[in-house]
Amino acid sequence: MNILELPTEILGKIFNHYVHDCWKVRRVDPEQASSKFRRIAAYSSSRTHPVDLTHVCWSWRTTAISMPQLWATIYACQIESERDVKMFELWLERSAGSDGTYPLTLSINQKHSRSQMIPAQAFKEFVSLAISQHRRWRYISLALDGDFEPLFEPLYTVAPLSALHGFQVDFSQWGSDGLRRLIGTLCSSTALRSVQFGKNFHRKLTNNLMFDIVPWHRLTSVNFLLSTPSRLIRILSSSMDNLQHISINALFSPLSLDGSTPIPNVTMLRLQSLHIGLFAQGFHASEMFDKLTLPSLHELYLPGGFISNKNSELQTRGWESLLSLLRRSNCKLQAFEFGDDNTQDLIKNLKSPPLEHLTSLKVTSYLTGNFDISFQLLDPLSEACEETQRPRMLPLLETLTLEYVNSEDRVRKMVSARVAAYGGCGNSKLRRVCAQYIDVEEYALEINLSDRK
Repeated sequence: MNILELPTEILGKIFNHYVHDCWKVRRVDPEQASSKFRRIAAYSSSRTHPVDLTHVCWSWRTTAISMPQLWATIYACQIESERDVKMFELWLERSAGSDGTYPLTLSINQKHSRSQMIPAQAFKEFVSLAISQHRRWRYISLALDGDFEPLFEPLYTVAPLSALHGFQVDFSQWGSDGLRRLIGTLCSSTALRSVQFGKNFHRKLTNNLMFDIVPWHRLTSVNFLLSTPSRLIRILSSSMDNLQHISINALFSPLSLDGSTPIPNVTMLRLQSLHIGLFAQGFHASEMFDKLTLPSLHELYLPGGFISNKNSELQTRGWESLLSLLRRSNCKLQAFEFGDDNTQDLIKNLKSPPLEHLTSLKVTSYLTGNFDISFQLLDPLSEACEETQRPRMLPLLETLTLEYVNSEDRVRKMVSARVAAYGGCGNSKLRRVCAQYIDVEEYALEINLSDRK
């Protein structure tokens, strides 16, 4: 069958993959974009564009225009001209659907250009068009590095935003009053469940300039670029009934601690996923772990490990506090990511009972570039227990991702050993193994055992 004769349903699925499956592409610098459509796309990393589909033939054009899902995820970067505004208007029109209510995911990244002044009128028209679709906003991301505060005044007269489920914000050069008005408007949605704050909001939250206007008790997902343990615990205390996911890029202790209010112990009954990218220099992980009980915790991501603390005693204390948290919570952790350059500590603790239920493990060492960590981990992962006919370490492991390894052969031998311990691929729990870097080659190895007999 000729591709131009494919049924509409199949063609639609192909189009959807073409536009939205962007996980394999690299981030593109918008200043070096070769396509005239690059400033308006589905994602910041997109190399495909639904407009291209409309230029092939009449059938493809009709199908692409009739699919609002191809157009309803919009990333806009550095809007500079009337042509950009017209393209945005085209996306909005085609994303609306037959009844004009199709949910919209909108990301706006606008910064002042040092090489040339951004035409104010073009971006003003762009913001006006975006606000005109406020009833369709399901998720909005605003990264605005400039004094664009007056452009959002019309938004405050149309609140509440009843369909908004989540937002991400990171501003600079905005006054406190303007920020409160915008965040207050975004938080007016009773459907709001997810918020993400950039680096410029840490001080505002710390000074209580915005803490009181965020409906923490309704949220299920919270993301911070920066936070302190006392601030985090306070948020957890305000949202302990519903919060399921929390992510902090960097957790650090403030320069001056206010000891007048002790940090309370908190039990989060529904928290399933916790991500802490980095414990900043001098921060004790136990400051937070010792205060928490998380009975529903299934996923824990610590890509920076405890390696910012060069003191081995503090690293040991971090592990002790983490394992104590898991025991106290009586949770069955299933996914774990950890970065550490102390291989022996890592291996010893991965063998501990609180981690025996892991089905997914990712070992990273991106802060030190130490290739030996995951390499040395392969031997203990290969060991089998003859009495139980199972691997001795992490017997339930299904997915293993190793950031750095030295030898592809060693990885394959480990896989063979674990498969043999179960008596063959059909009985093996291990389903997927990835090694991202082998001798500095990216995406070097992926082994998928799911389809093997």
